[in-house]
Amino acid sequence: MPPDPVAWKVVQQGWRVLDAEGNEVGKVDQITGDIGADIFDGVTFGDGGTVLTRARYVPAEHVKAIRVGEVELDLSPEEVSRLAPYTEIASHPLADLAPEPEQQQNRRGGLFSQMFRRRL
Repeated sequence: MPPDPVAWKVVQQGWRVLDAEGNEVGKVDQITGDIGADIFDGVTFGDGGTVLTRARYVPAEHVKAIRVGEVELDLSPEEVSRLAPYTEIASHPLADLAPEPEQQQNRRGGLFSQMFRRRL
């Protein structure tokens, strides 16, 4: 008898990830979602420890069951092998990090003007 189902919030790194046939296809790397809003987005998994292996991402709609120690997918072994590597999204695109034109003008005054809050 399989273990009882558990909530996505209790999944831990290293839990087994199983394909639809019950084969272990990796270990949980991280869970993605919004804990505050209780929105489960998906899971990333890898081979459980090799630095050279890229984690793969599975959206929540392909997670069939979550039980203590394991996450079961509804994907066949072939579908799992075709999953794209997971790439973490940058929190701020590089274009957002560039200073605004007004900020660039304020920098011209240098440290002295910043210290005395005066524009030169």
